[in-house]
Amino acid sequence: MQTWQFWRESTRHFFQHWGSYVTLVFVTNLVISYLAVPVFTWLTAELMAWQHVPYVSYTNIGSIIVSHPLAIIGLLLILLAVITLIYWQFAYLLLGITNIKRGRPQTSRDILGDTFRSIAGASPSTFLFFIGYFIVIMPFGSELFTTPLLNKAKIPSFIVSYLMENNLFAVLLGLFYVGAAYLGIRLIAVLPLMMIDHLHSRAAIRLSWQRTRGHFWRYLSRILLTLVIVSVVVTLIYIILYLGQVLFDKTGVALVAATVNLFLMEVITEFIVCYSTVIFMMVILSSHETHHLSPSMLFSFREPAKTRLRTRIMILAGLTVISAALVGFNLVYLNGLAMSKPLTIAHRGVDNGNGVQNTIPAMIKTSKEKPDYVEMDVRMTKDHQFVVMHDAKLKNLANLKRSVSKMTLAQLTKVTVTENGYQAKIPSFNHYLNTAIAHHQKLLIEIKTGGADTTDLPERFYRQFGQRIIDNHEQVHTLSYSIMNRLKKEHPNLFVSYILPYNLTFPHTRANAYTMESTTLNDSFIDQANREHKRVYAWDIDDVTTMDQMMFMGVNGVITNNLHLIQQEIKDNTDHPSYANLLLTFMNDLSLETQTQ
Repeated sequence: MQTWQFWRESTRHFFQHWGSYVTLVFVTNLVISYLAVPVFTWLTAELMAWQHVPYVSYTNIGSIIVSHPLAIIGLLLILLAVITLIYWQFAYLLLGITNIKRGRPQTSRDILGDTFRSIAGASPSTFLFFIGYFIVIMPFGSELFTTPLLNKAKIPSFIVSYLMENNLFAVLLGLFYVGAAYLGIRLIAVLPLMMIDHLHSRAAIRLSWQRTRGHFWRYLSRILLTLVIVSVVVTLIYIILYLGQVLFDKTGVALVAATVNLFLMEVITEFIVCYSTVIFMMVILSSHETHHLSPSMLFSFREPAKTRLRTRIMILAGLTVISAALVGFNLVYLNGLAMSKPLTIAHRGVDNGNGVQNTIPAMIKTSKEKPDYVEMDVRMTKDHQFVVMHDAKLKNLANLKRSVSKMTLAQLTKVTVTENGYQAKIPSFNHYLNTAIAHHQKLLIEIKTGGADTTDLPERFYRQFGQRIIDNHEQVHTLSYSIMNRLKKEHPNLFVSYILPYNLTFPHTRANAYTMESTTLNDSFIDQANREHKRVYAWDIDDVTTMDQMMFMGVNGVITNNLHLIQQEIKDNTDHPSYANLLLTFMNDLSLETQTQ
């Protein structure tokens, strides 16, 4: 079956039975998002509290293994439960869509039974293949199918950015994506073969490889065509709603129109999420069904009229109930009460490459744009002083094969660093801090760790700078739990944030705030932080789409490399915006991915 014909027949079949498909996908997502995810979050938090583990990160995993073996066993059991539930979700959707296509000969209870039997009969290798397959195809399949349980199976964006800055790593990353796409397509039949035919993963892999030989572009083109059409349709709908609101803003019914348009936007987006999930599943099933049925039979099944009517009535009734809550939220949002106004923090003291990072001239220039804070980095030198420097080595900025930890402060401050077409001297932290105070610019100071660090680093730092930091309302953050904990324990008046590159579970520490990498940051983390009176700073927020999402989540501050752009977006979102602009902002938050998380 040709790509266009497949898409047309699949879409026609979806709309013939949209009630059943939307019910299946929407209810499954509700159960996962509002039942399973909170349960796993609670279990992880209780386990960490029971074992007295304040946080989980790559920096302390070794000590947890040695000192808290029960915590590791518990985390592994929770991970196994999560993988099992991911398998169940995919199997339930796969079997449910197959059942609808065949006219619903099975009840929902029968399908549940089939999925449980599939799980019971699955071998450990099946689960390992399943989770590995999804991680491999995540850069592609997540555009059409996603689950909140796999939300944390992401490479943080700062790691991807770091890899892309290195030509060799960028090529290797590109090759990985090409290889992942190829493997994902060649193994597209594995999951239905395991879940429907109950084949062992090894046999399913071998059979899928045989069936897809010579058909790579057939399946890839079906996925790409669906992705393109969904993107175009969503864009057109959003443009129509936005332009319509621009016209309504000139009338006396602007608020009513904005409330209706916002509701339509939410419902249509959720409907498209369901549609894209079903089509993605149909592509996968097509690799299985073409060897069981003739192409003319693939979409010939007819759902009983009574069943079709019942599911549509259920969906409409559910939408009526949900719409009341949505209208309430929409009114709150349209009156400017649903978004935070975060602090703006200039990353490494620069704005869009206006100087050399972590240098005084760049900080002075950036301070004229009035960020709430300038974020910068300090390291301990060979003679146990503090210098302003992000990297442990001088290769990138000074083209010197020297390490900061092997040089004295006097030696380092004579070095010229170059970046973005600018040059400047490496400053001591004492000089940088005094200059910032003179320019009335508050700092967010990151304490880096390195080879020259002494055991009393926190005490040395506080002795030299602590009182000035407190008097001028500067703040400190660090990736080191030990440094954060000692500073807060001995100097409770000092504001210290703990940096987290990954959101696995909410930490319980003395920190005043958490500086969180934005890739895995979510609403539940921020809600928990609010309950414990902790701030949340998100990094790095460099585009308006991510900025809008952070404001909807309610972050307290954003660390950015594009200060002016982010300041303007905050102003546009909070300084008496038109209803049309509020709709435009909400569109940035309504991505297919976030709707299913």
